[in-house]
Amino acid sequence: MKFGFKELPGRDEGYLRPRVPVVVEGYARAPLACLLDTGTLHNRFGRHVAEDLSIDLTGGERGRIGVGGLITESIAVPVVLRLGDAVWQAPVWFCNPWPFEFQVLGQEGFFRFFRVEIRAATYTVECTFEPA
Repeated sequence: MKFGFKELPGRDEGYLRPRVPVVVEGYARAPLACLLDTGTLHNRFGRHVAEDLSIDLTGGERGRIGVGGLITESIAVPVVLRLGDAVWQAPVWFCNPWPFEFQVLGQEGFFRFFRVEIRAATYTVECTFEPA
């Protein structure tokens, strides 16, 4: 699957970034704009995503993490995700506060399942599903 770089929602910088449209829990009507971040270990989404999709956070692993210079409370639960025809399950850390209009995909929750080629010169990213 090949995607063009795009601006991040809610940002007025004019920069293009590697992002992909991910569907959570089969909610195909609203794919989420997700930034590919090789420096992030886990998937980080706003807690409002879990609330909007009625994802049960009861019993999830709790923690405090730093994202974009912000300390946020998070709860991790396994979630089914889809990119194109690729479907996988990975933990997502649902964070509050979350002032961003995009979500973040990291090493353990995304890159572990895909071979990713990022070509900044052509503003493209290619993702090949390779589950472990």
